Order: sequence, then C-alpha cells, then structure tokens
Amino acid sequence: MIDSSQVHSKYRTPFSHILCWVDGTEESCRSAERATRLARSLNAQLSFLVLGKRLGRSEGFNAYARIEGVSTPMPPVINTAVSACVDQAMRFAAELGLESAACLTRSANPVAAICGVARAEGADLIVLGRRHLKFGKPHFNTSMLDRLSNRCALTVLSDG
Repeated sequence: MIDSSQVHSKYRTPFSHILCWVDGTEESCRSAERATRLARSLNAQLSFLVLGKRLGRSEGFNAYARIEGVSTPMPPVINTAVSACVDQAMRFAAELGLESAACLTRSANPVAAICGVARAEGADLIVLGRRHLKFGKPHFNTSMLDRLSNRCALTVLSDG
C-alpha cells in the first residue's frame, strides 16, 4: 500500500506556487477558496494578492514624517470588501493546513502588479475570478486574460 506522502514526494506536481488575486468581489472570494483547495491538493505554496490605493501625503504629513524620521512609505489602503475576502481566504487556508499561505499587498496596475508579484515570489500559476477587474473595467475579458498570460508567461486559471 502506498501512502499519500510517498505519492507527493515521488511525483512532481505541475505547480508549486499559486498566486490568487483577491479584489473583494464574490467571484474572487470563490476563486480564493478554489485556489486554496488546489494548493492543498498539489501541496503547493499559496499567496493571495490584494491591490490597494496609495494615498498621497500632504505637505503637513511630509513635514511631520521628516521631524519624526519616518521614511517608510505608507501602505496602500485596502477597501473593506477586499479585507473581508482575504481574511476569509486566510482562515480557510489555515483550516486546510496551509499555514504558510501569505497575503501580499501592492498598489499598481493590476496586470503589472500580478506579473511583478508572480515573478518576485516564484509563482507558477495565477488564479483569478472571471469578473475580476474593479479598477475601471467591469470584467476580465479574453484579451485581458491573454495579456496577463503573455506578459507573465505563466498559466492563468480564470474561474467564477
């Protein structure tokens, strides 16, 4: 009889690190759950990416930052729906035993952010919901998926 740990160590899975973009939509929350299940079944690392808006600093804040010696940039502001969705995804990942699941926050054009994080983190699969783009466009269309796949040179799984 072969136990499952022998199967995982004997056969390489096609994906070792899954990156899932979470934007707070119902579709992206479902995609995060599916990505978590997939990561668990493949014994892969899992990262969730959220995009926030970078707020500009006022001159008053800049003066205060100089006085206090604060040089680190302010983190992007994440909307409530995105926070709730990624918190739920992280809890689900922990329930399934994916303790190393990570949540990464960026502020950039979605395609640039996804590809940049995928390269930096060594992801080899990108998972996202079909109606995923909230930054100016109502849905991810086929041309956007193609652009994402081509720019990242990775496999993109779109569901929802």
